[in-house]
Amino acid sequence: MTRKMVTLFLALALVLTMVPAVVNAEAAPAQIPWFIGVSESADQGIVNDAINAYLAEKGINAQVTLNFGTGDEYWGQIVTRINSGEDLGIIGFGSQTKLDYVVRSQSGAYYPLDGDDALLDTYGTGTKALFDQGVWDAMKIGGHIYGIPTLKDNGFYISLIYNDTLAQELGVDIDGFKFESFRDIEDLAYEVKEKRDAAHPDWADYPVLWNVEAVHPYNFAVENFLNGSFFAVCNVPGIDTIAGYDNETVFNIYDTPEYLEYAIQKQKMVEDGIYLYDYTDKREQQYTGAVFGWVGWGYTYMEEHMYGDNFVTKMRMFDKTWTDTNNFFSAGTAISANCATPDVAMQILELVNTDADFATMMRFGIEGEHWTTDADGKMTFEGTKNAVAGERAYYYWYMAPVGNLTIVHAPETLTGPDSVMLKNMMALNDSCIKAAHLGFSFETTPVMNQIAACTAVEQEYKGDLNRGQLADADEVTDIVSEFVEKLNANGVADVIAEVQSQLEAWKAAK
Repeated sequence: MTRKMVTLFLALALVLTMVPAVVNAEAAPAQIPWFIGVSESADQGIVNDAINAYLAEKGINAQVTLNFGTGDEYWGQIVTRINSGEDLGIIGFGSQTKLDYVVRSQSGAYYPLDGDDALLDTYGTGTKALFDQGVWDAMKIGGHIYGIPTLKDNGFYISLIYNDTLAQELGVDIDGFKFESFRDIEDLAYEVKEKRDAAHPDWADYPVLWNVEAVHPYNFAVENFLNGSFFAVCNVPGIDTIAGYDNETVFNIYDTPEYLEYAIQKQKMVEDGIYLYDYTDKREQQYTGAVFGWVGWGYTYMEEHMYGDNFVTKMRMFDKTWTDTNNFFSAGTAISANCATPDVAMQILELVNTDADFATMMRFGIEGEHWTTDADGKMTFEGTKNAVAGERAYYYWYMAPVGNLTIVHAPETLTGPDSVMLKNMMALNDSCIKAAHLGFSFETTPVMNQIAACTAVEQEYKGDLNRGQLADADEVTDIVSEFVEKLNANGVADVIAEVQSQLEAWKAAK
């Protein structure tokens, strides 16, 4: 090669180093699986395609794959995949998905949203604005936020859904009694039974009330620190459901006179036909007009024919509504700790929490296919694939583990005129009583064995007691005593002491 050629070659090489490399102008879309705790539907495939098209329209370079599944076995497999380090993209958490927010956050399943890359502040400003700082502080586990709570009924909005047609016929007063728990409904229930059975003898074997068995929140308003277990709780300010305790003292609800009274009351009400001993294969009784009342949770508006056309349904909410930290852990979304593109996942979560069209598509599918608007501009399922209840092609209401419910478009049959249900929900979120320790999260490790043992005891006893399935008051008294003794023998005092200690440290550090 001549000197001139070498010089020309070196000059050309220098020019090439100054020109950016030519690459594919558009990067491949991020692949984001999304695990949601609902059952599969017939049209999930075409809705999934529509969702990806919408993401592209909004400038989010991602392909989401919706994964629907329910039940302990399915979510047990998800836990196995989490533990194996798999990239699971976006994961719903809470009771509907069988993933405990605190446990999974502590185990490293989720990506910190306030870590060094500040995902929430960078890509989720609209989402962050949905809750005040106290809620975000409540979401911190070990100092970091690992999940986004769903904005919905973020409190215990418990109600009696009642058969108003029957109430009017019998002349019973729905509003003239204190109603802070279902323990307060005894006199009304017996009045309804006496009058109903006299007017309709053929209904005498039907229950007055449908099944209401959970201690919390239906029968006791307490601040709970162990999710579904209630052997270490506190009273709620302004409600104080258990006498002799302030709002700062942890106690075992099963070792109180109030719980014994409740268990005896429940047994008597089952024996007298207010409740059924067993509701198996009795579902159709709800639609006859014979049943008077049901428990409601989260309703702030009641449709007129919730249980069919035979009667009108109305509701009466508890006199006092309240919330605690677990309400924000009970449903939400997180990003997998091993997500390859957490920034993109956060952009998707921002969209589902702030974009009404996207939030609606996730729950009700494609406009024109699964829902439409009528001549008055109101959303309806008539004439679409979702028209027939029980045969709907894509229908998920509430679908709590997905994101902000309050922006979802829905028919008036679900949310009332002008979405009054969602507006009432937001007003209640602002006004409900706050538990004394909102934001406290109990670290279970020091008493993990005692909690496991006491939980097993609780599972052994609470079913028969809460369902009223014992023979008489004497047996109830004996079984409650045995229940408490076994909790004591399995370390419940250690659990209570540890919760108390952590609460005091938490308060001192505030």
